[in-house]
Amino acid sequence: MVSSQRRWTRPRPFSAQTVQRKALDPDKMMKMLPPKPEPPSNEDCCMSGCEFCVWDLYDEDMREYQKHAVEAREAFEAQGRPIPDELRPEKLRDSIDPSMRAFLDNEREMAIRIQQEEQENNDD
Repeated sequence: MVSSQRRWTRPRPFSAQTVQRKALDPDKMMKMLPPKPEPPSNEDCCMSGCEFCVWDLYDEDMREYQKHAVEAREAFEAQGRPIPDELRPEKLRDSIDPSMRAFLDNEREMAIRIQQEEQENNDD
């Protein structure tokens, strides 16, 4: 259950159709970088095993953010320019409890395994 005070919005990823990442300079990439996702609060999750849990959405958003932030950092490095503080590796880590991180990683691995098994069964 999402609290009424907080509203989840997914950051907009870079679009391959509208953006040629390699052609952009690092400053433009920084302007296009979505804000770093914030983990949901304890009140945001109902702990009932929802198919689209706020923790799953946060995990997806964080991985997408990290991917684009790394691309921007690499663009700065390629030009030999100083790396902005928000792109440093220690700033890109998520800020959730390690036990929740382990749970999310386990859930993702199970989902991948199930999807692979379904594909194998469909191929037969």
